Parts: sequence; structure tokens; C-alpha cells
Amino acid sequence: MSDSFASAVHQLLHDSIEQHAHETVYAKALSYVLSRFSHVHPETLGLIEAAVLDAGGQTMLAVPIAAAWRALHLAARLLDDAEDGDSARWQPSSANWEIGRIINLGTGFIGISNLILTYTEQRFSAQQSLWFHRRFNQVMMAMAAGQHLDLQTHGVQSLSAYWQHIQGKSGAFFGLAAEAGANCGSPPKEALAHYYNFGYNLGIALQLINDLNGFFQEDHHSDLIAGKQTLIHYFLADVAPDYVQEELQSLWPQAPYQQATRQRIRELAYAQGADVYMLAEITKHTILARNNLIKVEKPARRLANLLSEWLKIPNDFLAR
Repeated sequence: MSDSFASAVHQLLHDSIEQHAHETVYAKALSYVLSRFSHVHPETLGLIEAAVLDAGGQTMLAVPIAAAWRALHLAARLLDDAEDGDSARWQPSSANWEIGRIINLGTGFIGISNLILTYTEQRFSAQQSLWFHRRFNQVMMAMAAGQHLDLQTHGVQSLSAYWQHIQGKSGAFFGLAAEAGANCGSPPKEALAHYYNFGYNLGIALQLINDLNGFFQEDHHSDLIAGKQTLIHYFLADVAPDYVQEELQSLWPQAPYQQATRQRIRELAYAQGADVYMLAEITKHTILARNNLIKVEKPARRLANLLSEWLKIPNDFLAR
């Protein structure tokens, strides 16, 4: 991703906050959160830039699209953390923002996203501009539906429900980035679905790699330390025999506190083939992403390079 593209995207976000957040205190809070978020996966903007260039478009035309997508990304992170009761990362050291304030800031970034999309009316045809508005809001609804599954009384409770959860969040959101970026160029209408499916499968594969690392790696990002239930947890609940599930249930409450307990949980997961299952699913979605690029009439070399760069699996998993 070029520095000039990322800089233009974040400058537009800052300018939009100043223009539309008329209450000074609220504008300062939005700007503070944006400054914190500028270091969170900045490379994701490269997906939009690569799609624009592969589809024959000009990157600067896509700045509003990338800024609207980034604002929606930030809104989703804020709302997700608020719903999970984890808002500490967004707060200034001198403040104590309650959950309601985090939700309100997330709502603000949804508004910023839609306001930035109005800039497409000067840069694209009326038909394209309408398409951008429609697709952003359709994907926003898909993401909300995915999160809704996690917010039900007992949360996600099955393997199939977790798949719906990540398809509606990671899959749809990355699909939007690739599809919207491509539509800033001049691809054949039928090619947009291939760009979307590329991003969709890329997003799912990235989430699966995150789940794989979070479960098996022993570091501060460990999902077991956080007590977070991801795809491997639901896979084991679906396929492990009763005696293994009973042991897992007895071990789980102590996992955040005892390294030996986490190691035993991982041993049980390896024995049930959880790592093989994850690697197979990552491989499947990588192939699906690559196959959709092959279907695009014009070679999508930049997106193909991103696929190779981003979907890396640690060597210790591949050596098993």
C-alpha cells in the first residue's frame, strides 16, 4: 500500500469529523479514537488500493470509498468491544469512558461513513454512486446480523453458528473492500461478483489464521488466556467424544490462569485433529479466493500478491 493513499484516506476522515461533528467535545473524542485506530491493521487499505489498480482505476478516485470503509471498520470495532464489555483500548489514560459513550462513538463513525459516501456523487456516475451507498449499507446489515448471533442470550453455541458469525463479519466486510475498490475502475459488471468473492474468502481465511494462532500460540494474544471461544472450540464441541468434551469443560475455567491447563487443552485439540481441520479450511478459502481472481478477465496481479503476503501460516503448524 502506498503511503500517499493511506495518508489521503486518514486526512479525509479527519476533515470529515471536523466538518460534521459540530460539538467540539464529541469531535475531539472521535478524532482521538481515529488517531488510536490509525495503527490498527493499516495494511487493510491496501486491499482497496490493489482492487482499484487491478480494475484499471485511479487510486485517488477511491479515497472516499476507502475512507468510508475505514470508518465502518472502526465503527464495527467500537461496537464489538462495547458489546463484549471491552472498551479499555479506546480510552484516554485520563478518562473513564463508559460503554454507552463507546457505542455513541461507534454510531458517529457509521454516520461519518455514510457522509463520506456522498462525495462519490461528484466523482462517479449517479448509478455508481447509488451502488456504493446500497452496497455499503447491505454489508453493514450483514455484519450486524453476524454480530447479532454473538449477542443472543447464550451467544454463539455451535460450529454452524460460528461460521455464520465470521461469514457475516469478516467475509462480507473484506468482500465489500475488494468489490467497491474494483468498482472505482471499469471492470465488466459480471466481474464485480468475482472481486467480492475474492475478498469474502480472503477475509474468512484471515479470520481462521487468527483463530489458529490465537488458540495454539502461547503469548499475550492467546484466546485461551482471554477465555475466548473461536472456531476450534466449536469444532471440538462438534466432533470430540464425550470423555474429551468432559475434560475440556473441566479445564476451560482455569485456562486463563494456568499455562499447564492451556497446554493440556491444546494437546487434546491436536489429538482430535483441530489443527488439520483449520489448515484444511484455510487452504479451501485460499483456493476459492485465488479461483475468483482467475475468473477476472484482466489479470489481478496486485490482489494475487496480497493473497500470498497475507495468508501465511506459521511453519510449526506446517511441519506437523
